[in-house]
Amino acid sequence: MSGGVEIQKECSAFIKQNGSLLPAQFYVSKPGRLPCAAVIHAVGPIWSSGHRSEQNLLYETIFNVLEEADARGYSSVALPAVSTGIYRFPLELAAVIIVDAVKNFAMQPTPSQKLRQVHLVDPTSSVARQFCRAAEAAFTDVEGVELVHAADDDTPANTMAAGDVFPSQRPGE
Repeated sequence: MSGGVEIQKECSAFIKQNGSLLPAQFYVSKPGRLPCAAVIHAVGPIWSSGHRSEQNLLYETIFNVLEEADARGYSSVALPAVSTGIYRFPLELAAVIIVDAVKNFAMQPTPSQKLRQVHLVDPTSSVARQFCRAAEAAFTDVEGVELVHAADDDTPANTMAAGDVFPSQRPGE
């Protein structure tokens, strides 16, 4: 584990005391050895052919993480492709939902919002490319947004960063 055993111990203690998290819930741990302020552990839905509100739960999961990061005063957050691994959520659909949640969060008329950058990350180039496609489609009509792509197969960490995704002029400003 990149963050070290400290994170695992803290999470295990939390689960022992509080029980497992449900989809759309999260827990914030210390960063361990990771170069960040904290780790927001979010639980996404398990894919069940879309018959159990998985799309809404994934959207809620991402939106909750963004709200928590903003409430804690973080200026940036990194989001992986939640639920697309062992939870089998279809990647193309998940990327669209994740980016949609980011866009809707960014477009809120909240002048005190601290969160200014969202990095959509994955070590797999195919996932990073899917994030890029979804972000390009979602943000085409938004002024003042900078999408930064770094999804080259030759890079050691294939990532897509939608940096400064918050428009300089929000509605109502």
